[in-house]
Amino acid sequence: MNEVFRVLAVAAIYIGTVIGAGFASGREIWQFFSQYGTAGTWGLLYSTLLLAVLGPKVMEWGRRIAAPSYQDFLHSLAGKLVGRGGDLVLTVFLLFLLGVMLAGAGAIAVQLGGRWEWGCWGTAILAVIVLSRRLEGIKGVNLVFIPLLFAAGVILNLKAAPSSSGTVLSAIQAVPVVTAPPAAKGYWLLAAWQYSAYNLVLALPVLVTLHRLDGEAGVLRWGGVLGGISLGVLAFLFHRVMAAAGGGMGELPLFILTAGWGGWWRYGYALVLWGELFSTLIAHGYGLATRIGPADNRRFTLRVAGLMVLAVIIGQIGFSRLIRVLYPFFGMVSFILLLPLLLKPLPAPRGSGDTGRR
Repeated sequence: MNEVFRVLAVAAIYIGTVIGAGFASGREIWQFFSQYGTAGTWGLLYSTLLLAVLGPKVMEWGRRIAAPSYQDFLHSLAGKLVGRGGDLVLTVFLLFLLGVMLAGAGAIAVQLGGRWEWGCWGTAILAVIVLSRRLEGIKGVNLVFIPLLFAAGVILNLKAAPSSSGTVLSAIQAVPVVTAPPAAKGYWLLAAWQYSAYNLVLALPVLVTLHRLDGEAGVLRWGGVLGGISLGVLAFLFHRVMAAAGGGMGELPLFILTAGWGGWWRYGYALVLWGELFSTLIAHGYGLATRIGPADNRRFTLRVAGLMVLAVIIGQIGFSRLIRVLYPFFGMVSFILLLPLLLKPLPAPRGSGDTGRR
């Protein structure tokens, strides 16, 4: 039973690292899958397979080389020259991603009648507090909010997406076909590659260091597989609702789509949406801070605080604008790192035979 819980903890961290405001709000799902209708569903299945196979490989790679940060992993994967370039791009993008998450928190506050600054600064301060506990803090947050997101996805399908019997099963059997905009035709497979590539690369900072939380190969492997499949199931639940709605609807489309459901949903879904962007914020905040210096250093929390201040400044660019411009660009750049991850075999364990449990 203890091993099952450890597998679930690894899966929850994987899910929470990938899922953020762009995913849970519907913006990301629409951009990469739902606008392509039925073809987008095939793209989603393809992405799920990649996430379920390559996620565990990243975790095991990090365990075998005892990676203290994603810099070591990138050098091992692609060599020093390409690794340095990937390291620079990933570091810059992670900083902007922190801004995306904080901008999302501000947008949620506005939707609830508050001020953008309240949501943004409040979330940043809470992130510093949680990250003072390093990986244990990340694990605790994800074990709370990931089940809530699954529940929200099921409720959305039961209430928002049309089906003859009102069940998720009938929904799966009849995914609605939506006519994609002319510019989107023919690019669904490229979009699926982009989505898989940038999510895997963005998850590197946490996934390659999970051996510090649990160093057993089997736990990491099955946690990664479960996490990848769960990401696909969650994405499908949101994809179906977005495809039926036809997209649009501003920065938080699912939030706006369900605005008439009553106060209980409005505040409940706001909590879920905030929880998912927060889980991504702390995951990437941790990864970026460990790139600057070791996690066991006493200045770690101070580094996190400095990063959050920079992220608040970046977040003023705007949530949807950051997602629309940054995500596809980074997805293309991530291909450079996805290909060697697909083709290269795992390295030999560093040290005498295996790193073992930690």
